Amino acid sequence: MAINDSRRRRLKVPETAQKGEIIEVRCLAEHVMQTGRRRNPDTGELIPRFLIERCECHYNGQLVFSADWFNGVATNPYLRFKLKALETGKIEITWFESDGVKTAASAEIVVAGSETD
Repeated sequence: MAINDSRRRRLKVPETAQKGEIIEVRCLAEHVMQTGRRRNPDTGELIPRFLIERCECHYNGQLVFSADWFNGVATNPYLRFKLKALETGKIEITWFESDGVKTAASAEIVVAGSETD
């Protein structure tokens, strides 16, 4: 499954934090989230299913959060969660879509008091 970065994804994390500080990770995926149950108003045909099915967050390569999403998730899903800042590095969110496309966004965080700051 190739990563496609052309679909709009946003990720916000603090640029800096203290070691052990709880930070907030916020992300937004611009996506239509079609359930496969709606009909095209002009043709009456079913609009094909097209969803983000899974979202994962990796912190320096380690999985720290994941969520499986289903039909009830709104268009342009927004996700917010807390994470303990332990070391300077990369936070990456990956979205897995029902058409087999994988998209990602990443940000760097500098953690004061960590071995890598």
